[in-house]
Amino acid sequence: MHENNFQKLAKLIKRAYAPYSHFKVAALVETDKGIFVGVNVENASFSLSLCAERVAITNAITNGAKKFKSLYLLSSKLQMDVTPCGACRQVIFEFCPRHMPIYVYNKIGKVKKYLVSQLLPQGFKLKK
Repeated sequence: MHENNFQKLAKLIKRAYAPYSHFKVAALVETDKGIFVGVNVENASFSLSLCAERVAITNAITNGAKKFKSLYLLSSKLQMDVTPCGACRQVIFEFCPRHMPIYVYNKIGKVKKYLVSQLLPQGFKLKK
């Protein structure tokens, strides 16, 4: 399963728009409504840039997903420590279970597994 997702991400990452940072990221999220994807999209006004994780999650929500099962990320870097940024961690915390796995690939396919609870142990959430 993981290898198949790496292949999907490897094709998808080519669609990332990162002319400023040259740091491409692709994301794939598995949900109760299927698989949804996203890539990072930069903007000359840097604060308007979108991370792949948030694109994939909002794509899933737009399509009616309620339950998130796993998240797969691929970066264009060789390092193994490329994890979601703080803003993405907060969005992940909002929509995903604390025990949900996040698989982070480097550009050659090596993978590291994290849990949501490891990446953001004390996230912000409004009481409903």
